[in-house]
Amino acid sequence: MIKRYLFTLGALFLLVTCYLLTLLPLQVVRSDLSTATYVKALLVWGALVALSFLPAVSMIIKKIWLFHGRGTPIPETELRSALLTLNAMKIPVRIVEKRTRLVAGWRYDDPTWCEYMAFADISKVYEMRLSFSRENHTVTVSDRFRKVNFDLCPVRVKTGLLALPRPFFSLEKRKYPGVGQYEDMSPTDFHFTPTEIKSPLLNTILAHGWNVRFSLF
Repeated sequence: MIKRYLFTLGALFLLVTCYLLTLLPLQVVRSDLSTATYVKALLVWGALVALSFLPAVSMIIKKIWLFHGRGTPIPETELRSALLTLNAMKIPVRIVEKRTRLVAGWRYDDPTWCEYMAFADISKVYEMRLSFSRENHTVTVSDRFRKVNFDLCPVRVKTGLLALPRPFFSLEKRKYPGVGQYEDMSPTDFHFTPTEIKSPLLNTILAHGWNVRFSLF
C-alpha cells in the first residue's frame, strides 16, 4: 500500500512539472508580447490546466489504484446479490441500487443508528459508489462525503444536498475479510469510519474474482 501512495505522489509531481513546462514557451516570448496579450495567453493556459487537471488526476488514480481479483470471476448478478446480503443484517451499513450502480453508506436516518452516530460526533457521512464493467470484470469505486447534522436525531436527520468527491485510499485486506464479518459485529464495534464500509465490500468483490479500481469520479 505504501508503494501505491509513493507512486501516486510521484505521478502528481510529474503532472505538475509537465504543466509548468508547458508554460515555458510563453515565458520565452514574454518580452515580445504586450501586457494584454500576455495576460490573455496566461488566462488561456490557466483555463486549460484547470479543465484537464481533475481528469488527469482521475486517470492516475485509476492506473495506480487497481487491485486484481482472486480466482474466477462470478457473474455480475451473483456479485451484486452477495453484496446486497448485508441489507438483511442488523448493522448500520446499507447498499442502495441507483440505476446501474450500487451506493453503499451508513443508515444515518435510521432512528436506531443515528443515535450511535450522534454519540460518535459524526459530522460527515461516507458514501461509496460502485460501477460494474462486465467486459473486464472490474468494479470502479468512487468516494463521496456528505455533511450531516444529528441535532434532531432520532426525529429527523439533516444532510447536505451535495455528496462531494474525496478519494479515500484504504483497503485493509486482513482485518476486514468480507461482508460476512458484519454478522459478528455488535453496535459498539462500529466507529463509523469509511474503512468499515470500504474494506469489507471491496474484499468481497476481490474474493469473487472481480477487480477493484479506485476513481476520483
